[in-house]
Amino acid sequence: MVIGISGMIAAGKSSLAKKLNQHYPNSMILHEFDDNDEVFNTFLKW
Repeated sequence: MVIGISGMIAAGKSSLAKKLNQHYPNSMILHEFDDNDEVFNTFLKW
């Protein structure tokens, strides 16, 4: 499962990501990405 979170500044995106990460122990959080990040750019195309 892949979950993408976006939104306005101070909308609680980081808090939501942290809570989801705690709920799903095998999950990972990608906080920021590089413009040339192949994995993240592929995710955006999905």
